[in-house]
Formats: sequence, structure tokens, C-alpha cells
Amino acid sequence: MNDLLSRRDVMQRMASVALVCSFGAVKTTRRDTTSAAMRAQAAAPFEPFRADLPIPPELVPTSRRRGRDTFELAIRKGTAEILPGFETPVYGYDGLYPGPTIRARKGRETVVRQSNQLGFDVNVHLHGGTVPAKHDGHPMDLIKPGDAFTYRYPNHQDAATLWYHDHAHGHTARSIHYGMAAFYLLEDEREEELDLPRGEYDIPLMLQDRAFAEDGSFKYEQNIDVGFLGDTIVVNGAVVPRMRVKRRRYRLRFLNASNAREYGLKLARGSMTQIATDGGLLPRAVKREQVDVAPAERIDVVVDFSQYRAGDEIVLANTLGEGSTAAVMRFDVERGGGAEEFRVPKRLRRLGPIPPPAVDRGFDLSLGTGASGPQWRIDGRSFDMERVDLRTRLGTSERWTFTNPSNRLHPMHLHGFHFRVLEPKGVRGWKDTIAVRPGETVTVQPWFVPYAGRFVFHCHALEHGDFGMMLQMEVER
Repeated sequence: MNDLLSRRDVMQRMASVALVCSFGAVKTTRRDTTSAAMRAQAAAPFEPFRADLPIPPELVPTSRRRGRDTFELAIRKGTAEILPGFETPVYGYDGLYPGPTIRARKGRETVVRQSNQLGFDVNVHLHGGTVPAKHDGHPMDLIKPGDAFTYRYPNHQDAATLWYHDHAHGHTARSIHYGMAAFYLLEDEREEELDLPRGEYDIPLMLQDRAFAEDGSFKYEQNIDVGFLGDTIVVNGAVVPRMRVKRRRYRLRFLNASNAREYGLKLARGSMTQIATDGGLLPRAVKREQVDVAPAERIDVVVDFSQYRAGDEIVLANTLGEGSTAAVMRFDVERGGGAEEFRVPKRLRRLGPIPPPAVDRGFDLSLGTGASGPQWRIDGRSFDMERVDLRTRLGTSERWTFTNPSNRLHPMHLHGFHFRVLEPKGVRGWKDTIAVRPGETVTVQPWFVPYAGRFVFHCHALEHGDFGMMLQMEVER
């Protein structure tokens, strides 16, 4: 199919976005004499700040009893109005794009029965969840068409912004691209004690880039090298949306659910306060002028919109983008907000000690050629279901060093466990995904608790993972 608009058309229509990002909030003072009909005609499907930010619906449990919340989801086809006037076909949880948010509680088990109503194999990975191997969503543990599987998540870990998505090996990039991704928000008493913004002031933001065909459908082109890069930014299923905010503090939960694109998030004016990363709250809040979010990473920030005036329009820019990918969304500041006493505490969480590393391991990240063509490799090996690449002991920690001699970004993700970043030094906290940029060396310390079993670690540039950049490990008792 041909593009609905060429990339040049898109960049011309969105040139104003780059100007807004450069010069900050823009307010119109001249009276708009353009007729409503002419304005409607001028509005293109890719025009920014036309759509209001949608918030994914929360999934309602089918039952709550005995410390357990039970949910049911059907993985099926659906449609979504992403471009005005077009119905885009999607694969989604309950046919929705993005899928419904599951809200969970530390200490209460979450049980999710996932039924596959599609014509191909799927599975579900709770990204960032510390769960038994059987329920992790190993890329070869598949749900066949017409079958179902019940996932059990114990929720013993601290509160964090998690997400669930398809992880069927060889098909992950395409499945997530077509809609199979959703939030899983885990809460606990510690966050409640801090009195962080909640309810309508706690906003999950799923960032993705997409391209569209002439009929409004997603246009996916597989690229083993770079990975898929779209020319249109979509947030919670809306093209470069606007969000009306009151003059008070908000918690924004950024999730990069793109296939391969990294974002440099920066407000046109003002700063953000980072309070959490993949594994939950940081020890201390950190003021940020910009936060970089690689594929699969999550970063929670607090933004104080009382620093702006009613009527201000504050663009959230992507400093790593250009043209039609230079803006992510816009915050439109309204009157109101009421009396608010909340301030971000300096101390948020105590991390606690972990055992010293028992083993040092090094992994080179590179592109090679296999029997079937190009393959991405970790330490010279591509994924083999029949091979265990490393073994470790339950309860131990190790030191892993990733070296990236390639010219591509590799966000490395560990299933089932969290790690701390040792080098380069930066924000302290628990993570499950770390960006290893071209020419960079990154050292992390994973801690293998609390479950034994077979897990994987891989690059979360989705096409890289699909084409071999994944290894298996056995955590033994």
C-alpha cells in the first residue's frame, strides 16, 4: 500500500512542532478569522495537538477473594481510531489499543486467564515482574490459537510501573507493533505513605512511533539492522495529543513501548523530578531537565504545573527526534488545582544490601551471519531453545558487563530479576532494562531472587531480539 501521506508531507505539516519545541509555550493573541470549515479541512490526520490524550481503561476483576484478584482477557482482533476518521486494525488485549491497565497490589496475587483468539501463537510476558519461571512468558512457552493459559503473579516485589506484552519468539516486534502492549501498575503501602499524586493526577503514558498506510492501517516494515522507526509519535493510542492539566503536581509514568526508538524527553519550559525507574522508587528524587527513555524502560516523574500560568501550552519535546518525531505531546494548563500541600520527599526508599558478586561475566553485542541470514548475537551466540547459555545459583548476585562495538542501540532486558547499574554511574535504583549505546560499555549487578528456573535475557530493540539477540540461563537451587 502507498502511504497516506509521504514523509515529506508529514514533516511539512508538522514543521510547527519543531518551532514550538524550540521556543517553548506559544499563546495565540491574534483573533482567528478562519472559518470552521476551512480549519476542519486543514486538519490532517497527523496534525499535532488535535486529539485529547486518552487514558487506557482499567481492567475490572472477575473476582476478589482470599488475597487474590482474578482477571480474564481475550487476545483478539479489534480496531482503534488513531487517525481521525480511520479505523485502524489492531491485535489487542480484549481487542483494545493500548490494552487495559491491570492495577495490582503488593501482597495480593494477581491471576490472569489469557485466551488466544488469534490465528497464530502468542504468549504474555509481565515485563519487570519477578514471577515463577512457568508464568514469566518465556518466548517458547506459547498459547496456541483457541487455547488459554492462566498466569499467576505473586506481587511480592515493591510498587513499580510494569507492563505486559506479547513475547512469542520471532514475532514479538510485529505483535507489539500491532497493539499487544498494556500497563500493569503495582502499588504498595510505601507509595501511599509518601502521598504521591494519584487518581486523575497519576497518568500512564505509553510512547510509540508508528507509520500508516493509505487506509489508516499500521504500516510495518521489518528492519533487522536499525529496527522499526516510524514517522508518527503516538501516546496512549493518539497522535501527538494534548492533555489538559490543572495548576498542581502530576505523576507521569513514561513507558517506551516502541520497537527501536529512544526518546529524549524535555519540557519546553521547566524541569521534571524523577522519582522512579523500572524497578520502582529511587532512593532519592532527582531533578531532571531531560530524561532519556530507551525501548522497554520506564521512568516516573513528578511535574509541578503550578509553575505555569493558566493558558500556557507546554510541549513535551523529543530531543532525539526531528521533524514529525520532534514533539511527543502538549500540556494545556487550566485554572484550578486547589490547595495542595504535597512536596516530593528527598528520601523515597531504602534499597538495602545485596550479596557481593560471585561471578564476573562479559557479553559482546554484535551482528553476524547465520545459516538463515543476518543474526544479532550476544557473546558470539544467537538464541537456541535447546541450549542453556549460563547457569547461576538462586540467591547469588553477579557482575555482568555489556560491550557494544556495533553502531546500534541495544536496550538489554533481564527476565524475572532486577539489577543495579554499576557503570556508568548515574541514577541509583533497581532496573530490568538498560540502554547500551554504540561504543558503550555498561556494567550491572543482577540479583537472582526469589525464583529458580529457566529465564532469558535479550535486546529489547524488538527486531534484534527476534533475530537472535537473546540467551537462556538456568537459575538453580
